[in-house]
Amino acid sequence: MLLASLAALALISLWWLWHWQYAQAQAEARRHAEARLALYGSSLQGALERFTYLPDLLARQPLVQAVLLDPAGVFLPQVNAHLARVAERSGAEAIFLVDAEGVTLASSNHAGPDSFVGHDYRFRPYVQDALAGGRGEFFAVGSTTGRPGYFIAAAVGQERESPTGVLVVKVSLESLQTDWRRAGERVLLVDANGVVILSSRPEWRYRRLGELSPRAQAEIRAQRQFMEHPLEPLGSRLGDGSLRIGEQGLGERYMASALPLATLGWRMHYLTPVRPLYVSARNTLLGGVAVWLALLLLGLWLRERQKRQRLREREARIFREANEQLEARVVERTRALHEAQAELVQAGKLAALGTMAAGIAHELNQPLSGIRTYAANGERLMQRGRSEAAEENFQRIQGLCERLATLIRQLKLFARKGGAREPVDLRARLDFVLELLAERLDKQEIAMAMRLPEAGAPWVLGDEVRIEQLLTNLLRNALDALHGVEAPRLEVSIEEASSCWVVRIADNGPGIPEALLDKLFDPFFTTKAVGDGLGLGLFISFGIVQDLGGRLQAGNNSTGGAWFRVELPRAAVQLKRETDHE
Repeated sequence: MLLASLAALALISLWWLWHWQYAQAQAEARRHAEARLALYGSSLQGALERFTYLPDLLARQPLVQAVLLDPAGVFLPQVNAHLARVAERSGAEAIFLVDAEGVTLASSNHAGPDSFVGHDYRFRPYVQDALAGGRGEFFAVGSTTGRPGYFIAAAVGQERESPTGVLVVKVSLESLQTDWRRAGERVLLVDANGVVILSSRPEWRYRRLGELSPRAQAEIRAQRQFMEHPLEPLGSRLGDGSLRIGEQGLGERYMASALPLATLGWRMHYLTPVRPLYVSARNTLLGGVAVWLALLLLGLWLRERQKRQRLREREARIFREANEQLEARVVERTRALHEAQAELVQAGKLAALGTMAAGIAHELNQPLSGIRTYAANGERLMQRGRSEAAEENFQRIQGLCERLATLIRQLKLFARKGGAREPVDLRARLDFVLELLAERLDKQEIAMAMRLPEAGAPWVLGDEVRIEQLLTNLLRNALDALHGVEAPRLEVSIEEASSCWVVRIADNGPGIPEALLDKLFDPFFTTKAVGDGLGLGLFISFGIVQDLGGRLQAGNNSTGGAWFRVELPRAAVQLKRETDHE
């Protein structure tokens, strides 16, 4: 019983949904048709009203009136030329003048093969209406040219007892019909007898929408309105008011909307295909069917869901028992992982301790080398009796010891970014480092080439100890590369850039293998023999430059040897002057 009730409810709702959607689509189509008819109707009226004033205006001109009163035709050439100019400027297809007998005297196309001159148009209603009432209008296929047009006529000489002639303007509506066709819509313009005179479909033209009375047929033949066109039916009206166009059973149905026009009883029709309306209603019906199917599937799914819920509850009990067993195993494995983690932490501490010890040994080795150099020089000076010079060396040894203490305090800077940054005289620090390495430079017989700023001191942001460490590491690295090289040469330059000072150190040693350039600044990487170096000098130098906000690069010279380029940020204000080692 419940299933039968649901089926009846579904059928009733689907039937209502079909009719509701069809009515909505039909109402929307009618609103669209009315809007398009208003647009097309206004464009047609505008095209016709452009020429309504022209016949009466020309009929009042003395030159035109003089032709009708001059049997000798003296003014005919002037009038023909005048009408041709007016037709060309106004856009009219033709302008011509007929006498009271309907014979054409002058025409804008007098020089063409289809000239109206000499033709008798008394059978046309626009001539008869103009002679009788002063004005006439008519749509017809031209009996001379075979081209359809809208004719507007005005009587000439209305101020006399009887008009002496008629001035006629023929307007072509073919461009308007072409615009309709390009728009892709179905638009018809029918006359008072129901004959299609304009259409967006050329094959529908000169066909009738309804039946023609014998009187209407006789008038059309007498007026030669459509010449030899048979005026066959365009379609048939159905019971619901729609129009079927085409062969019986195979034609297409249209919903016709009409707009009456003030001109000659014309009516404009806009045809809307009925098929899209049914398609819209069908799609909505299919949507309703889909909703009912979804509800049916939802009901089946809820029923199945209850079964699955009972199954899941039974499986949950099984899983709980398995989880209890797994938890016991997890606790045991966790204990083992904690023990392994403790061992890894201890191994990491030992590795960090080894790295720190290697770094401290490398950094302390540089000042110790200076102490050894000054101590040896002081000993030789004492032997020569130059105590004052020896005393100066001992003072420098004391300064290096203080630097060792400062260096130990600054080792923590390698574990974090930043540090003290103050204006430092880069040239003074370079001179100091070269003085520390003077003995080795002399021992290796290295030719030095220096390029330094000519005016002003190159002040950079940093701290003295780290800049000295940086320069010492790079120069020692160059001296190591020049060991055993014939005619060793070392080039050191300080150049000014836009926002920094650039230090460049180049040698003529064997250079750096291209495959190793990417690893050059890695920790513990070295190309020296085992025992000659720890591979921390360039790594520490790279870290110092990064902390100071600069950049360190390395490469090979085209003529041989390697180069290192250091960019250090320029000090904005020179807050201090270097006084040591000047």
